[in-house]
Formats: sequence, C-alpha cells, structure tokens
Amino acid sequence: MALWRWPAAEPSNARDWLTEYARLPTVEWGEQGKVTLRNVRNFTYRTRDDYSPDWYDAEYDLNQAATVDVIASYWSGKSIAHLFLSFGFQDGRHLAISIETRRSRGQYFSTWRGFFNYYMLTYVVADERDLIGVRTDVRREQVYLYPVQIAAPTVRQLLLEYLRRIDQLSQRPEFYHTLSNNCTSNILRHAAAVSPAIRYHWRVLVSGYADRYVYDLGLLDNELPFEQLKQRSLIVRPPEAVIDADFSRQIRRVTA
Repeated sequence: MALWRWPAAEPSNARDWLTEYARLPTVEWGEQGKVTLRNVRNFTYRTRDDYSPDWYDAEYDLNQAATVDVIASYWSGKSIAHLFLSFGFQDGRHLAISIETRRSRGQYFSTWRGFFNYYMLTYVVADERDLIGVRTDVRREQVYLYPVQIAAPTVRQLLLEYLRRIDQLSQRPEFYHTLSNNCTSNILRHAAAVSPAIRYHWRVLVSGYADRYVYDLGLLDNELPFEQLKQRSLIVRPPEAVIDADFSRQIRRVTA
C-alpha cells in the first residue's frame, strides 16, 4: 500500500509519473487552423496491467473537425461514471480527450485525497483504441457513446477550448480537485464557454447521471426517450473482438 505523503505546496509537471501519464500532451499552433499534437497516447493493452506503451505525434486541421461524442464509462454502479469527449474529423480520424488525475508512482486514485492537492490535473489526449478500447475490451466496463447534436462550427470552438487548456497545463500545471477541478467540472466549463445556456448541476457532481443532464439540455438525440437512447448507445463488443484499425467504426454500429 502506498504511504501517505503530505500535499505538495506547488503544482508541478516534474515527477516520477506512472507510465500512462509519463508524457504530457503539448500543442504546436500552425497556420490556417492547423495544429500538431505531441504525445497522442496509443497503448496496446493485453490485460489491465500488461500493456505496451506508445505515443505518436499528429497534425490536425481544426477546420475539418465535424463531430463530438460524449463517452460515459461505468465500472461500479449507476451513480459514478467517467466522462470524456471524442472529436471526429472529416478524414475519418477520431481524437479522444480524457480529463484525469495525473498520478506519480506510488499513488492510486482516491476520491478523498483529491481534496488535498495530492494529484495533478491532466488531459489525456489519445487514440480511441487506447482510451475507449481499454474500457470496453480489457476492463469490460459499461461504456456508452452518445453523439452530441451540435453544429460543426461549435464542435471546432469546443475543440479549440480543449486545446488551449492543454497548452496552458503544459506550461502552468494545476492540482486536481475532487469537486472543483475534476473531469466533469472541466467538461462543463468548456461546454459553457461555447454555450452560455449550460449551467452547473448536481448531476455533474454525481457523474453517473451526467448523460441524462446532457440529454435534458437537448444536446443528444431527443427523438428517443432517454432510457431507449441509453440502451442504444451502449458499446457492445463480441468476446472475439480485436482492437484494430477499424475500432472507431466498429464501436459506432448500433448493436444494443
């Protein structure tokens, strides 16, 4: 068991990080809406703890960002879920961004330690085969993929908000906080920046119900009752499924 350490006085990007957080994503701003993202994570997982680390650099044209999906992953009951976004581009690529605790060696996740400047805040920028695949195929969590019903210009504005925050954190690290600086509160902050109608709600804190809040805001497919939409949005992976280059297309088939 890891020993308790007194909370750090100042946030820092210089620690002995766990392998999955070893490389911080950075943004290089180009011209005419083009950006280069360094350290896009793409681990290959054999089991929960057995994996091959990998990262790549990629150029994206923000003008080609077309869609965004909310991913909700449940691993323990209905009340708590991890939410993150995945942005789709006209060339078929998807870029997943998950807001998490950046943990150093010897640290494990604890909700109450998140109140005491114990973890850094990080945005994991990753291939869907990594961020979604480990949850659906390896951890066997219940993972839901909801296409967000917003126009492409709003998608681009939201992605730009994320990239600016990633750039900011690479230069000025921040502590994670269980209530005020966590995954769902930051998603809400980004969403409110592009849609002033979005406000803080208790279902953001009880993250397992955040998908219903997004639905009630009219940002999902409201032609279906919510429970029917949720059932339809569950990613169903057959036991023999393989995480390969076709993964992003496969998980968008309506199979539930």
